[in-house]
Amino acid sequence: SPPRDAGASIQGEPIGPMTTGEAIIDIMNAVGYDIAIPGNHEFDYGMDRFLELTKKANFPYISCNSNKGGELIFQPYIIKEFDGVKIAFVGVDTPKTITSSTPVFFQDEDGNFVYDFCQDEDGSLLYSTVQANVDAARAEGAKYVILMAHLGIEGECIPYTSSEVVVNTSGIDAVLDGHSHSVVECERIKNKEGKWVLVDRKSVV
Repeated sequence: SPPRDAGASIQGEPIGPMTTGEAIIDIMNAVGYDIAIPGNHEFDYGMDRFLELTKKANFPYISCNSNKGGELIFQPYIIKEFDGVKIAFVGVDTPKTITSSTPVFFQDEDGNFVYDFCQDEDGSLLYSTVQANVDAARAEGAKYVILMAHLGIEGECIPYTSSEVVVNTSGIDAVLDGHSHSVVECERIKNKEGKWVLVDRKSVV
């Protein structure tokens, strides 16, 4: 299947900052990516620049919890059909983005935050947002739901880790998670209903 990206792809390598992300998008287009999600580093060149880059991309960015003024910035999920089977990919970015990137990029000229990522004290807003979109994808006929996440597992990611999202939701079959600088393949975590969910943690899948 085509490559899919779990965030933070346009930063890191020297060619990214040298072209403020454009060369990375060119590479992703050439390779044939079909879905990507934003990670906190996608916004390192500013929100305006990232939105400019998404228009250059030949693939959609998806995120169910990236908002401006209460409105979604991207499609929350996308459904693809393989041999007659519908599979939904739901995107989610870490709410820590609001502080782990450059906060001023998410503010207006008066310093008021106009962008948000469903950040709250206990993670419940993120869990309910993910759940609502998983349910919506199922209602559209998706047989399987894959969460494309940029959440991570370290202590600093709490309460928004991919593990916590799984434990507090149902209906997700697998999670492809980025953000943490580690690789954990095929971990199994029980969801809210006690069903096993496969979790694969690495940035590019």
